Amino acid sequence: MTQDISGNALACIGETHGYCFDGDSVQINAELIFSDAALGAASQWALQLWSSVSGFPDQQLAGVKVAELAVYPAAGYQSLAATLAAMPPAGTDEQNMALALVCWGYNGLPTVVDLAVYPVAESFVQPKLSGNVTCALADGMATLAIDAIENPRAEDNLSGTLALEVWALDEPYAGGSWQGIPVASMVLGVLGGGNKLTDCNFVVPAAAPEGPGVLTLMLREWGPTGYVTRDYCNLSLEAPAKTKAKPKAAAKKAAAKEEAPKAKAKTKAEPKPAVKETKAPGKEAKAPVTKTVAVNTANETALLAVKGLSATLVKAIIAGRPYASLDDLAKVKGVGPKLLAKVRDLLTV
Repeated sequence: MTQDISGNALACIGETHGYCFDGDSVQINAELIFSDAALGAASQWALQLWSSVSGFPDQQLAGVKVAELAVYPAAGYQSLAATLAAMPPAGTDEQNMALALVCWGYNGLPTVVDLAVYPVAESFVQPKLSGNVTCALADGMATLAIDAIENPRAEDNLSGTLALEVWALDEPYAGGSWQGIPVASMVLGVLGGGNKLTDCNFVVPAAAPEGPGVLTLMLREWGPTGYVTRDYCNLSLEAPAKTKAKPKAAAKKAAAKEEAPKAKAKTKAEPKPAVKETKAPGKEAKAPVTKTVAVNTANETALLAVKGLSATLVKAIIAGRPYASLDDLAKVKGVGPKLLAKVRDLLTV
């Protein structure tokens, strides 16, 4: 829980402060003022940049933490300037920005000591989903239909590797971090600035999530810190039980219809094996779709579920992404030929 104390006598942000984005990095500068009491009042201090669509009513933090700079207080005036890795919020909405001076007491709870809200909203230019977006799950597959996937950046600004990920969440996604169950994923590749993919239709292997809940499609881009969510679309998800009720009833009716002719025509017993033989291949063709884990997009939890991959190997695999093929995993320390052969059928790029 975060506490907010306005007019705190410990410290404050001075009149001079600001930020400037350059892709996935941001330069922050600020003048801070600390009292003598501040030096022993907290175990840790930080300067944080936040973004929020709804703003910061009553000087409360909201939205997504974009960047954080550790602060080591000294009594009096202190001037800071640093370039930091940034996590721009996903989506296309304009964002209100604020700079927060935060400290952690010895009880471990953070306190907002001062908050400077900027008067002009920020717009982030990044790859996005456009038009209608749908996702249908059936027979172990996800069918994704997207009107367009765009890179609205300048013509010379090639995107990083783009990927689509479908997640099952308890609540609608609103940017920032999340917790959920991975359902499906696929790598799209790079997209030039000013270009877009239109009338996109993809069919990929999928895990069946338990409903009801929210199905979220995320457009993610590979950057210096790994994959970052650039845009998203929340879709409704019904409980699987509702979709299975009708097929079961239809199957019973079909079985009843088959029984009637069999009882009437005993002389047709000989052709029966031929009928069974023609149905058998059909059943095998629909046989189980092997659920594979995408090494380029799966999170740590999903990779740990692959038998044979330890926590150390999973961290090494994530650090070495992206991979052009599964053979590239042999370059990861600890992944030998035997292990690669063992997990090959359980992984995909």
